[in-house]
Amino acid sequence: MISGWLASSVLVLSLAAFCGAYVHVSRHEGSYINILTPALVVNVPAFYLFPFAYDKLFGIEASTFAYVYVYATLATESLVFAFFYTRPRVRPIRLPFAYGYNNFWPLSLVSLALAGLLFIPLMLEFHEYIFEPRRIYELTRTGFGGSFYLSSTAAYLAVTLALFSAQSRLKKLFVVLAAALVLFLHGSKGQVLYLLLLVVLFEIYIQKRKVKIFPAVLAGLGMGAVLAGLFAATMVLGDPMESLETVSHYADYTRNAMLVIDSDLPRQYGRLTWEGNVLALVPRALMPDKPKNFGTFYLAEQFYQEWFDADTGSPAFGVGVQYADFGFLAIIYLAFFAAFRGWLAHMFIRRLKVTRHPGDFLVIAFLADIPLFPIGTGWLLPETIVLAIVLRLVSCVGAGQVYRERIQPARRLLTGPTMRPIDNTGSI
Repeated sequence: MISGWLASSVLVLSLAAFCGAYVHVSRHEGSYINILTPALVVNVPAFYLFPFAYDKLFGIEASTFAYVYVYATLATESLVFAFFYTRPRVRPIRLPFAYGYNNFWPLSLVSLALAGLLFIPLMLEFHEYIFEPRRIYELTRTGFGGSFYLSSTAAYLAVTLALFSAQSRLKKLFVVLAAALVLFLHGSKGQVLYLLLLVVLFEIYIQKRKVKIFPAVLAGLGMGAVLAGLFAATMVLGDPMESLETVSHYADYTRNAMLVIDSDLPRQYGRLTWEGNVLALVPRALMPDKPKNFGTFYLAEQFYQEWFDADTGSPAFGVGVQYADFGFLAIIYLAFFAAFRGWLAHMFIRRLKVTRHPGDFLVIAFLADIPLFPIGTGWLLPETIVLAIVLRLVSCVGAGQVYRERIQPARRLLTGPTMRPIDNTGSI
């Protein structure tokens, strides 16, 4: 077992690496609220603060290797993302699909109605828990994905389209509050918080707001208060010590990852990653014999048999999923995707500065770790890009003028490529 002082030192160094990456990105953006803010609000408590409190209260059971490996991996991901995100001369990729700007508001209302309609069957089936939404969340872990997750995606889409519309702030606020209510009834605190973070990213990257460090700290405290309120609204807590234990257990990403690392679980050689990205997307209605122990559920079956048998979902295993697949090489695998995510985020932010279209914004939100498809497993980048392309095509319906993109070669005196939208009569 790792000693207490070494564990604290490793955790603090890993947290310092994340904070350093955050400051580096903030200085690059000129704003201390930016694409890493969702990770700051969600991951810092889940990966660092709650585990630190849990370790102090209940002790550490992980080996030195597992503890160091998990926090070294988290630090590596943060630093690699920040390095590639802030690289200059990232050339935007041209998308060949036309897009428009005139019908965001009706599309928003349609998406909002869809979010509600998709969730109605669950409300009818579990109507006795309407004032206990957390129970609805627990009881819909299996067999209800079509209604539960698509309703959440439609709610996020409704808010995004409303923010990009030319409507009044009051109308936009109505959509935001209605979508927040739908997500709250899902029983997931995270989904409501991510909705707030979606609005924050819009203010930063579309409204061009630059937030200095002191206002950013105040905003962070405000988001923390919102998160605490969501905990209070969806969980029944006892005395302060019991409450702290409950919340600490809730943030189990690092502890469960260490549990996998310290076990003698055979290598899965990518099976869990493949199942989480492919098999998880197949509706059980189309695949009645779809196993319940796929992806992270396989780990739940191995380490939390009681939880798995109750069929109320899978606990989080963090980097333990990749470690189960690839062993000690998981840190290289995760670093590669952190680099790819940083490069892709930079490229799409450059695109967004030109297009100012919700299709590009949705990809940025996804790369900022806002789960637009909150199924809890897999990295659904292809699905997000498909959604962005569909949104671009649908935005042309009824539009008075549509646009296409072209990337002009950089001139000798320019530092990089330029991209601008042109109408459909122009060359591509």
